[in-house]
Amino acid sequence: MHLLAQDSLSFSGFFSKIREALIKMSENFAEFIPQLLLAVVLLFLGFMVAKMLSKVVCTLFARLGIDSLLEKSGVTGVLNRAGIKSAPGAFVGKLLFWIAMLFVVKMAAQEASIKDISDIVLSIIAFMPNAITAALIMLVGFVVADMIKTAVFGSLSAAGLSYAGTLAKVIFGFIFILVLTVALAQLNIQTELLNATVMIVLGALGLALALCMGLGLKDMARSIVSGVYSRDIYQVGTQIEYEGELMKVAGVGPVTTKLTRPDGGFVIVPNEKLITEPVRGRAAE
Repeated sequence: MHLLAQDSLSFSGFFSKIREALIKMSENFAEFIPQLLLAVVLLFLGFMVAKMLSKVVCTLFARLGIDSLLEKSGVTGVLNRAGIKSAPGAFVGKLLFWIAMLFVVKMAAQEASIKDISDIVLSIIAFMPNAITAALIMLVGFVVADMIKTAVFGSLSAAGLSYAGTLAKVIFGFIFILVLTVALAQLNIQTELLNATVMIVLGALGLALALCMGLGLKDMARSIVSGVYSRDIYQVGTQIEYEGELMKVAGVGPVTTKLTRPDGGFVIVPNEKLITEPVRGRAAE
């Protein structure tokens, strides 16, 4: 009988603990429901406000003519090449929308006492100034690098250099790497290795170019310089006398000039000869 009494007491204590746990769980759940509903309402209202803010920015950019101004100035085209396909106003509107939604999610998580989500969003918000600064540096750097690339390509193309596109792209790449280094530094990412690599590559290219120009490419460099002058003097169609034969200029390249014979044949002449030797000819009609 004594053992039965002890068993009944232990069972009653076990069930009482379960009942207390269920009561506490229901009380916590009852307290959480209003907080959750408030968080949902905050999310909905915040979403509507962020959406409205995005539309207002898009409308302002359109009505004030900022989109048209940026398109005429070529900035929109550069942004498209950078991967931003939407109009500047729409892009800024989307950016503000997501920034506003981060703050809304933080407020909703705090109201619902969801500390993990709140801490994550707070970390993102704290990182945002550096991220926005890095993005602006990348954007401005891309625009400047693209403008320099276009200017270099236009100048070299006007001079008739066939490698204008390649050289312009190389210059764009170096400028963009420098901009990337500055942007990564804003994100507190170590860039010492990247800086050292860039300096080594630049030094190696400079040394290789100096050796080539000073040793192996001495004659070619002279021909390239001569080609710049040849394009100004000998237009396509100009008739010149070369080695006692009357020929016509078919094209002037960076190093050589192509001359066509009356019988349809052609001769490739180094540009240096057309500049340093006497040439008689007749201008193109």
